[in-house]
Amino acid sequence: MRNKWVIGAVLALLIVAGVAVAYKLTRPSQGAKELSGKRIEATFLAYEIQPATADQIKEGSTIYDQTGKACFTITKVTVTPAQEVGLDSTGVLHATTHPILKDVVITADSIGPKVAWAYMFGTDKILAGANVAIYGDLWKVWTRVLTVHDLP
Repeated sequence: MRNKWVIGAVLALLIVAGVAVAYKLTRPSQGAKELSGKRIEATFLAYEIQPATADQIKEGSTIYDQTGKACFTITKVTVTPAQEVGLDSTGVLHATTHPILKDVVITADSIGPKVAWAYMFGTDKILAGANVAIYGDLWKVWTRVLTVHDLP
């Protein structure tokens, strides 16, 4: 009888410890206080998007995360024809411009401070090479983060 109580108590402690570890692993990083506070400038590449969507991305507008929180202010937008890579009849790769789709390079400054070594964007972190969805007032695009720089 006493062994059942001991086994039950040990299992309860393991479950509580597992929940605590899961909570620590899934919550956003808070970072070190002395390393936090700088803002960042990030450059995003939205590739192969419709021209109507590209026209809606304007300097001075706000970028939101998936929860609707304002995170960035757009400082520069560059729209170019989308590049396609294809094979010709001999098997050689050629880069050509797409007749309709656009590539948009968006440079934006963060509104809030970064946390230690990363800038939290909803549940994602803005790091060079990451893929994130960014949202404007009337648009949403899937982007790749090209560069991240600290701002004073």
